[in-house]
Amino acid sequence: MDKIRELREIAIAIDTWDDVFSDFDPRPLSERVLSEDFIIELKQRYRETSKGDFVVTICAPQSLEDKKSERTVSKRLKRHFLHRALVRKKESIRVRIRGIVFVLCGICFLTFLTLAAYYKWFNDLVINIISIVVMPLGWFGIWEGFSKIVDPSSSSIQEEKFYNKLSKAQYRFTYIPLKVEPTLNEK
Repeated sequence: MDKIRELREIAIAIDTWDDVFSDFDPRPLSERVLSEDFIIELKQRYRETSKGDFVVTICAPQSLEDKKSERTVSKRLKRHFLHRALVRKKESIRVRIRGIVFVLCGICFLTFLTLAAYYKWFNDLVINIISIVVMPLGWFGIWEGFSKIVDPSSSSIQEEKFYNKLSKAQYRFTYIPLKVEPTLNEK
């Protein structure tokens, strides 16, 4: 029962499959690139209600009704969003690894400065000159590294969540019969 309450619907109306896929891409539906306009519209609808699981309902004219196309479109959308989610996850991991490198470099700089001063590897003037450059680099590396490790970009995290949810979403198709307007001769 809780699962049903947390189910959210995103409904998008299309006129042709070109609204979902790029109309510049002449390949078949199974290979076409997704339309950026379609993705932007999904993001806007997602922001309106981002909690719970999603059902994406694509409303299309009756003339597009085809079970094979439905399966192809659903599969392509899920695959695209899963790929994007994995790319974002890898990017997040890469940022955290870079943060670890920053921290380690900062520790190395400060350790070098401490050891050079303690063991008098250089005279006091040289140590003071080196410390002018090395100490800020060390502290910057430590604090910037910790910020990358602890608090990665929130926009990247939000995009990863968005893509994950849409890769797991259920895609439904609703077909709307075209209304035939009577012509002047028929009236």
